[in-house]
Amino acid sequence: MPRILIVEEQEKIRKSLVRIFKKEGFGTCDGIGWEKVAELCGKNVYDLIIVDLDVKPSDGYERLQKVSFSSSNAEIVVIAPPNTYDTARMNSYGVYDCILKPFRLRDIVGIGTKALEKKKLVDKVRNLEQIMDMNKMTLKN
Repeated sequence: MPRILIVEEQEKIRKSLVRIFKKEGFGTCDGIGWEKVAELCGKNVYDLIIVDLDVKPSDGYERLQKVSFSSSNAEIVVIAPPNTYDTARMNSYGVYDCILKPFRLRDIVGIGTKALEKKKLVDKVRNLEQIMDMNKMTLKN
């Protein structure tokens, strides 16, 4: 079952996102504020991280870079205010998609589901490549 982390400062929004993902059948979903991101990413492996970049002071790129670095195999979905962040720069940090505020909860669930499908396919390809490499090594010996 996929592990999801929701990074959101506003408790009401964070709890709503956790609740709707659990309602949609995602059993493991943690919601935190920014102060515990490094700690939680260091302890757990996540498949999907949803990050709200509407933070004060406006150091969203730096925070996004830290999340991306600490969870390099996770898909990242960003929630951002309109006209604030450069999509190309966010993509350089491995962001799957960006949802602009205001948003609907079901839109985030839909994009999160697609991001998890992509991760599943990427993981399958990586596993197949490892098997092929092992077979090549076996045939050489």
